[in-house]
Amino acid sequence: MNANVMSLFPWFQNGLKTLKTVIEIQQKGTSLAKKSLEDLTLGFRKGPYAAQASAAPDRSNSPAPSDLFSRLIEANREAAARILDVNADQISGLMQQFNAEYSADLEFLDLFTEDPPIQDWKFEYTDSDILLDLPGMRLIDISTDGPHRIGNYAVVFAPRAGHHSNIAERTAVFLRDQGLTRMAVVEQKCANDIPLVIDGKPHSEDFENQVAQYRTILEHLKARTGYPPHLIAVCQPGPLLLTTLILYPELGKTFGSAGSPMHTEGERGMLTDFSRLMGESYIDYLIDIFSGTIGPGEIGEGRKVYDGRLQVLGFYYLGMDQHMKNFRKYYTDLKVGNRKAADRQKEFYQWYNRTHHFPAEFIRDTYKKIFVNNDLIHGTMRIGEQTASIKNYPVHVPIWALGGSQDDIVPPQQAVGHLDLIDGLSDDKKLSVIADAGHMGIFRSSKVLVNDYSEVAKFILGHSDAMTEGVK
Repeated sequence: MNANVMSLFPWFQNGLKTLKTVIEIQQKGTSLAKKSLEDLTLGFRKGPYAAQASAAPDRSNSPAPSDLFSRLIEANREAAARILDVNADQISGLMQQFNAEYSADLEFLDLFTEDPPIQDWKFEYTDSDILLDLPGMRLIDISTDGPHRIGNYAVVFAPRAGHHSNIAERTAVFLRDQGLTRMAVVEQKCANDIPLVIDGKPHSEDFENQVAQYRTILEHLKARTGYPPHLIAVCQPGPLLLTTLILYPELGKTFGSAGSPMHTEGERGMLTDFSRLMGESYIDYLIDIFSGTIGPGEIGEGRKVYDGRLQVLGFYYLGMDQHMKNFRKYYTDLKVGNRKAADRQKEFYQWYNRTHHFPAEFIRDTYKKIFVNNDLIHGTMRIGEQTASIKNYPVHVPIWALGGSQDDIVPPQQAVGHLDLIDGLSDDKKLSVIADAGHMGIFRSSKVLVNDYSEVAKFILGHSDAMTEGVK
C-alpha cells in the first residue's frame, strides 16, 4: 500500500505535475534569456573595433585621421557598453528573481507531488541501542553516558496514529536533558513490518497483545537497574499504558500522559461525538471497505490493515484551517527566501504526509474501547481474563497529565479529566497541566517544552529513586 497520503488523489497530483512542467519550461526560458543577454553584452565589448584598438600601434604623438576616427568610435563604444552593463545588470537581476520565484513554486508543489522520504529518528542509534525488538514495537535506549543521578529509566511510548513514532522525539530528548538521563523510547511499527505468524502461531496486534508487549518492555527496564521506570505516554498509548500499570502496578514509578484520550467523556469532542453517533459497527464497516492486505515481499505479508492515509486525511480535515495557514506561510517563506522557517515546515509535512498503516485489529480496539465505550474509565477494559478500571489505579504511583487548550483531537479535559476520578491520591502526587497549544503543538512547540514539560520533568524527578551503588 502506498505510504504517501497525497496518493489518495491521483487526479490532483497529476494536475500539479502538469503545472510543474509549465513552470519548469518558464524557468528554462528565463535561464536562456539571461544567458543570451550576457552573451550580447560580452559580444559588444569584444567587437571588431575593440580588437583593432588593442592591436593598433601607439600614435598618440601624431594621430592619423583614420586613427582619430577609430578612437572616437571606441570611446563611444565604451560609453554605450557601460550603459548596456547597467541595463543588463538590472534585467539580469530581474531574471534571477523570476528564476528564484519559479524555484520556490516548484519546491512548494513538490510537497504534494513527490513521495516523502522514509522517516526515522534524528538521534543516532545503533543495533546495540535497540534493547528489545518485539513484534509490533522496538525499545530504543537513548540514555546519556552518565553519571546518572537517578536509578529509574524514563520510557516514552510514541503513538501509533498513522505516522512514524519520531513525533515523540522532542519530548523524550527534552526530558532527558532536564535530568531524566536514563531514557528510552518505544517505536511503534507500521503494519507492513509486523509479522502475521510468529513461531508458527498467528500474531494479533489487538489490545491484549499490545499490553503484553508493554509489560515486557517495563519488566526489561526494571530488570536493567532494579528500579521501576517512569511511564510516559505520548497521545494514543495513554489508555493502554495506564491499563498495563493498573494490571501490573509494580512496573511503574510514575505515570504520565500528554495529549492522550484518557477520559473520552471528560469533555465533548468532534472525534468522540462522531464515534458515539456512528456506533461500534462503523469501524467494522470502514475496515471492510478501506482495508487492504500486505502484499508479497513485506514482513507483514498477508496481514489485514487499515489504510493509514485515511487516518491522516481525517487529521487534515480536523485541522484544515491551521494546515491552510501553514501552507500559506510555507509558500511565503519560500518566496522571500526565509530558508530556516521554510525547511522547518517542509520537514514537518514530509513527516505528516508519510503514513504508517494500522493492523486492523488495533484500530478496531482503539475505536471501540476508547472512543465509543471509554472502557478504562467505566471499568470494562478487558485484557484476556483480566479487567482494568481507573478505580483500581495504584495510589502509590504519582501521576501527571498534560492537555492542550486548543486541542481539537483530544480536548483538554479528555486529556486530564481522569485525574479527578482517582481516589486516595494525595495532591503532591498529582499534576495537571494545560498548555497553550493545539494537538501538534503539545509535541512540537518549543514554548510548550520550556513552559510545561519543565514542570513535568520536575514532578518526575521529585518522585525518582536516587542513584545507589551497583546501578550502572
